[in-house]
Amino acid sequence: MRDQATFRIWRTQPDGGGGFRDYTTAASEGMVVLDAVHRIQAEQAPDLAVRWNCKAGKCGSCSAEINGKPRLM
Repeated sequence: MRDQATFRIWRTQPDGGGGFRDYTTAASEGMVVLDAVHRIQAEQAPDLAVRWNCKAGKCGSCSAEINGKPRLM
């Protein structure tokens, strides 16, 4: 089953400011937030920087604030 999900991602501007931007992308069962962010990066925002390493939820490099709480993507 494939649904749509909207992600509000903070985008920093070169002048030091920034703001949130909404991205809607396809989501399917079994996806994690990191998968969705990679899809957004590939399809809508190639200049979006995201750090990750193991994708196993162990190293902590993919941490982000998700729904107001620090989490692993």
